[in-house]
Amino acid sequence: MIKQIFGFPVFIENINNRLYKKKEIIKDIEYNYNKDKTRNNWESSDTVKKSNLHHAYNDWNNVNFKNIDFTSLVPLYKKSIANFFENFSFKKTFNFKFNITNYTCMTSNQYMKSHYHPDSDFTAVHYIKFNNKIHKPTLFKNSSNSSQFIKALRPKLNNLIDMSDIKNSWFFENYSFDIKEDDICITPSFLFHSVPIQDTKLNHNDKRITVVLNISVE
Repeated sequence: MIKQIFGFPVFIENINNRLYKKKEIIKDIEYNYNKDKTRNNWESSDTVKKSNLHHAYNDWNNVNFKNIDFTSLVPLYKKSIANFFENFSFKKTFNFKFNITNYTCMTSNQYMKSHYHPDSDFTAVHYIKFNNKIHKPTLFKNSSNSSQFIKALRPKLNNLIDMSDIKNSWFFENYSFDIKEDDICITPSFLFHSVPIQDTKLNHNDKRITVVLNISVE
C-alpha cells in the first residue's frame, strides 16, 4: 500500500526473514564492521562534516573486507519492487532494474549525513537488523520551505497536528517512518534523507544494519 510523505509516494512492506540467509549476511557485515568501524569512501576529502559509520559504497572491491553474498535477497527485492509499481498508473508497460549499491552498519554515536541518490528513480532501504526501541530510523527532509515557518506562523495548528500520522508529514521540516526489522522502504531517490546520531548508550552488539538499493525504470 502506498502512503505519502510530503506529498511523495512511500511504500513499506515486511520481508520474510525465513526466505533469505539473514544470519550469514549479518555475520559477514559485522565482521567487516569490526575491522573498520568508519569505513567511509563515499565523501570527498574536503567535506567539512563527514558521516560517521561503516558502509561499502565506492569500496566494494576492497580486498581487506569480505564480499557480502546478497544472492538470497535478490528475488525478494524484485518481488517487493514489483509490488511497489503495482500502485501506479503508467502509459505503457515497462521494465525496471535495481542494484544493491550499499550496506550500512552503525552503533552508538554514529550517523550518516543528509544526501540523495541522483543516479536512479527510486531508492529502497531494507532494515535487516533494526530494533525500533533503540535504533533511530531514516530521517527525511521536507523540500517545501513553508514547513520552516508554519510552526511559528500558525501556533494553534502546530499544537493540533499529530506527528505520528504520516498524512501530516507535509507540516514538518523532517519526518521518519515507524519502521520494524526487515521492513523494506521505497521512496523517490530525490528525497534528501539522513540517519540521525544513534543513542550513545547502545552497546557493541546493538548494531543497526541496512541494505540499500537503487531502482530505475526502462
